[in-house]
Amino acid sequence: QRQIDALTAALATTQGGVPFNNRVTQPLNHRIVADTTGLAPSPPPPPSNPPGAKWYYANDNSGEADPIVQYDTWGQVAPLCNSGKEQSPIDIDTSKVVDMSLKPISSHFDATTEYVKNTGHGFQLYETHPFQHTLGAANTPEVVSGEDKGYSMIRDQKYNFYQVHWHSPSENTVDGKFYPLEAHFVHQLDDPGLVGGYHRLAVIGVMYELGECNEFLDQFWDEFPREAGTAPLNGANIDLNTKLAEVISHGYWHWAGSLTTPPCTEGVSWNLLKKPMTVCQRQIDALTAALATTQGGVPFNNRVTQPLNHRIV
Repeated sequence: QRQIDALTAALATTQGGVPFNNRVTQPLNHRIVADTTGLAPSPPPPPSNPPGAKWYYANDNSGEADPIVQYDTWGQVAPLCNSGKEQSPIDIDTSKVVDMSLKPISSHFDATTEYVKNTGHGFQLYETHPFQHTLGAANTPEVVSGEDKGYSMIRDQKYNFYQVHWHSPSENTVDGKFYPLEAHFVHQLDDPGLVGGYHRLAVIGVMYELGECNEFLDQFWDEFPREAGTAPLNGANIDLNTKLAEVISHGYWHWAGSLTTPPCTEGVSWNLLKKPMTVCQRQIDALTAALATTQGGVPFNNRVTQPLNHRIV
């Protein structure tokens, strides 16, 4: 006590009679406190997935994404979908956005488009892998070793481009507004040690508003198979860079989020471009018809928006 008294007496002298110097505790928010002694109890393992567990956007008679169905089925496949605090998609409330003068994004894609793919949950170009793929026997994708698909520079960090896929209606919303279509350009930080996992991912999102048919999409849109699987695409020179350049310079919203499908991995850098492209009803109908075929009558593939919690956009 003598030693404590020596300090508090000095504090009272120098602080106008205040004999203490502690700041009040602050919210932990999303942070994790680590223990390096090895003595802390281990967290319980996540429950094992039931055999054959599947996840759904809604029941076949639903007219829109069903939060109850998603909670019940997604949580069985990946518990983080329900327990995570940084889940995507979100609603962007533009009145609460913080201006942080983010550095620009630039795309440098160099992907050869040899085929298109219906994943069973949507249309996709390219595989979730750093290297280019080609169609092998029985239209099965095979990796072309050493041929990457380009990259994007996101706030001065290099992220390798993996694939792009589409959701209808949009998953993210802006001031509560849904768009009829949203594209997700999926990347991973340029680090060979990350390949094969879901860590340090980044997504560049693009909204589409209803209007004229998108000539860029028309290069390949009608070639997507209506059943899950792949189909060859011959002769298409798909220039992703030029198309993105039309909207990428108008700015973007950034936040920390997750994958929008199981396993709902968090730590994903989300970057949604502010300027939308256009899409026509015919192009939307092509995707929703395929979704209804592969999803038991459910013609949409959007996850319901998730709580923002502590995050800042």
